[in-house]
Amino acid sequence: MFRRAWLPTLLLLLAIAGCSRCGKDQGPVAPQQDANLSRYLPRDAQASIVIQDLGALGEKLARFQNLKAASFAAQLQSFSSAEGYVNAVMRQVGVDLRSRQALEAAGLAPERGAGAAFLGDNRAVSVVGVKDAEKLEATFAGFARTRLGASEKKQEKGAGGNLVTFHRPGAPDAALGLLFIDGGQYALLGAGPSVAALRPLASQPEEKSLAKEPVLAASLNRLPSKRDFHVYLPGGTGLLPAGTVQGLTLAGLIEPRAITVHADAPWPDTQASLAALDVVKDAPDLRGWLPADSFLVVRFRGDPSQLDGVWPYLVGDYLTRAVQKSGLEMKAEVLDNFKPGMVLGLSLSPQVQLGTGMPVLDLRRTNPFRFVNLVALSDLKDAARTSALLEKLPEMSTHFGAKVEGADLKGQRIYLTSYRAGEGAHFALGPNGKLLVASPRSQLEATLTALARKAEDGPVAADLKDVGQDAAISVVLDLRRLADAVKNLPSEAWGIGGFAIKATTVRWLEATDDLRAVTLAVSRKERALQAEMSLRLTPAASTPTTTQPATP
Repeated sequence: MFRRAWLPTLLLLLAIAGCSRCGKDQGPVAPQQDANLSRYLPRDAQASIVIQDLGALGEKLARFQNLKAASFAAQLQSFSSAEGYVNAVMRQVGVDLRSRQALEAAGLAPERGAGAAFLGDNRAVSVVGVKDAEKLEATFAGFARTRLGASEKKQEKGAGGNLVTFHRPGAPDAALGLLFIDGGQYALLGAGPSVAALRPLASQPEEKSLAKEPVLAASLNRLPSKRDFHVYLPGGTGLLPAGTVQGLTLAGLIEPRAITVHADAPWPDTQASLAALDVVKDAPDLRGWLPADSFLVVRFRGDPSQLDGVWPYLVGDYLTRAVQKSGLEMKAEVLDNFKPGMVLGLSLSPQVQLGTGMPVLDLRRTNPFRFVNLVALSDLKDAARTSALLEKLPEMSTHFGAKVEGADLKGQRIYLTSYRAGEGAHFALGPNGKLLVASPRSQLEATLTALARKAEDGPVAADLKDVGQDAAISVVLDLRRLADAVKNLPSEAWGIGGFAIKATTVRWLEATDDLRAVTLAVSRKERALQAEMSLRLTPAASTPTTTQPATP
């Protein structure tokens, strides 16, 4: 019962608490308050989370309950609505997190925040603010009795504070422990084997606490100060193995129209290896030549010549070995000749067949161009140099398990690719010295025609144009456009009897249509790698909520 009920609900308490300021004009997180919480969390935990405030949840949680996507997810768990699901979870927790009054009535001080540390071996501890110690003890006594069957209470004063433990009848080990730290403002909480860690944490030297973790402190200084919570993963642990990074810090912000996570990791290599993420301010915007129906758009505003040490990790072992066997000098012949501003777009193929089942995610076995159309563009420093390289492709293509043949299209030289799974990515030099990579052939021909005209507005919607304005890499996955493309597929795309599949898919898409887009921006700041990941939302118009606290 404990593992099924307590840890998931405790983690939910901590995660949902990140909503506590969403939609409000929240200033920077109070450093002293963070330090107070972090003082009782260990530096060597596998992961830690710190939250500023557990209050002001009612309206915010109710707002997310109103999302159609939330109700759809709740229905998958056999609940009629998201509110019904959350009510059930609140009853399991024993405290309704949507009500500041309920939190205070349970003895918690929501304005002091909360934190948690995951110690490994199924051990986790939490720290919470205390408003009324007697009420908080009574709250967890009720939880221990009704949820864990731990009806026996023991109390012991000692180093760090007063430890209250709850035991099952006749069991020597505590099922739940609550340590009120000397001073009365905070309490540590643990279950099962985690109880033994409470007293050492309450009395640990400050230099061993998360409050004195220099990697975390430096990352928080680089990250936006407006945040609802932050998570820290130290390097060298099970989650971040040794030899990767010193640590990873995630800062989350939940707003009515977006859930955003900023990531920061000190770069373990030389500063020069981050040069590819230096933004070239005057890089041209080639997105205006991408197809208007592109649901995925990627733009790179860094210097491609700086990707020399990175490209093997981007393309994978198979293509890296193929490049080496072909004799292609990737940096000298390719990267050094690209200008900043490369773009890529994917759109749903109108010939897609969705009635054939899920594809195998292996390019050697499944042709991706059965499902999507590809367009990639780059300006070139020397078009003649790339033209000479394209003429070598038929000879080099055998090392890639493909066949490339040159052809003429109304006087335009094009290079058509095929491989065992079917049609591959084709190449051509477009007007004004642009390299075009596209598939299928019809898409290549359409893009060549578009390149002869003036660029249009491009496929990125107006409400998403702010993505990655100061980043070297920006990615926009337009969920609404993808959903519309799926809905508009012809009946033959669904196969025999596909009308039932299409109806189910359309209902699923309509149930999640308040999920607007997923965006990503990658950049550098000082000697750190940073990323901003966001789920954009289109919530329904806000309505007054009369949600009543769930009765435990």
